[in-house]
Amino acid sequence: MPNLQALRRGDANAWDEAFCWLWPAVFAVAHLKLRPYFPNEIDDVAIESLEELVEMVHEVKSSEELKPLAVSIAHHRAVSLLRERFAKKRGEGKTESLDVPTDGERALYEPASSDSPLADLEQKELAQRLGKVLAELKPPFGEFLSDFFLHDLHYEEIARKRGVSVGSVGVYLKRGLEAMRRIWGRDDNN
Repeated sequence: MPNLQALRRGDANAWDEAFCWLWPAVFAVAHLKLRPYFPNEIDDVAIESLEELVEMVHEVKSSEELKPLAVSIAHHRAVSLLRERFAKKRGEGKTESLDVPTDGERALYEPASSDSPLADLEQKELAQRLGKVLAELKPPFGEFLSDFFLHDLHYEEIARKRGVSVGSVGVYLKRGLEAMRRIWGRDDNN
């Protein structure tokens, strides 16, 4: 952990140490938020976050506060970039939830058309594996994923059906997908 007093004095060695200590956390946050949409912006957001931290180093009370502050800055910068870019994409001035996918975004999840018997077999095997993984998920994650991906329900429809807020639907979907990845990874390692 870098020496806070040395950082405040602008000591280059202390900042090199701080960079090595903070970079993985700041990069991970930017990567998590931006990878699906703007992967080319990850490094820029991470660097800008550390630059902003340099300006704020005089406001922290201890070195232990540096990493949470840097992570918070990276998170806010990534979210701001997403909001800015999506506002331009959807037409500035519109006030839509970023959690609710548009019809164009739903097309990303449409099943591929089969062109051969082999493709049909692969789809069938994938559907069987998906069914097995969905059955292993703790409730209600499987139900939310099925509603969205298999039954093609919109966030608002799922929220009404499940009795939750629209924002919670996105949370359930995200956590369900994370659980599926863990199960899928575990099965691949066996």
